[in-house]
Amino acid sequence: MVTTDKKKEDLMKMTMRDLREMVVKLGMPEEDAENFEKKKPLIATINAFRALIAVKVPGQGKGGKENKEEYLSKKERMRAILMKQPKIRIKVPKESAEKVGDIRWIYNKITKRKEQVYFSGAYLPVQINGFKWLVAKGMYQDVPEQVADVIGESEKETMEAGKHFLIDRKDPETGESVRDRLE
Repeated sequence: MVTTDKKKEDLMKMTMRDLREMVVKLGMPEEDAENFEKKKPLIATINAFRALIAVKVPGQGKGGKENKEEYLSKKERMRAILMKQPKIRIKVPKESAEKVGDIRWIYNKITKRKEQVYFSGAYLPVQINGFKWLVAKGMYQDVPEQVADVIGESEKETMEAGKHFLIDRKDPETGESVRDRLE
């Protein structure tokens, strides 16, 4: 605590010109540094840049493939998890006006892996941690267990929604059917 207070005091003693030069050295564009008119916001920015630099990158200094997963984005980690999960065969119903969905797996030469591509019809997108899985409506298909769980939970919530507005419900106070009370 004493060291941070001391650093703040040292920065407060510096001129605006020196502070601007410091923030530019830390990575801020010069034209943005010139927009500061007061010391306190400039000092806060310097401290923020210092904090970013002080944060250690996972696996820093270690080379090799064993640390590859540390560098993957959350979306890519989720994709890897979903691809390893057991697959469950499901069918998502389509609306009467919708056409049967057509989602195909195509090899992408850039990423060097198979990826889902939408061709036609209705589909249900399921997004988990940034990764989107496309589920064609109106046909059976294999999906990862977690995707099936998300779809099942969504269906359950849809079925439960509005039950307290149905005319066939039981009144919670009397226990009688609402329909009987209205007739």
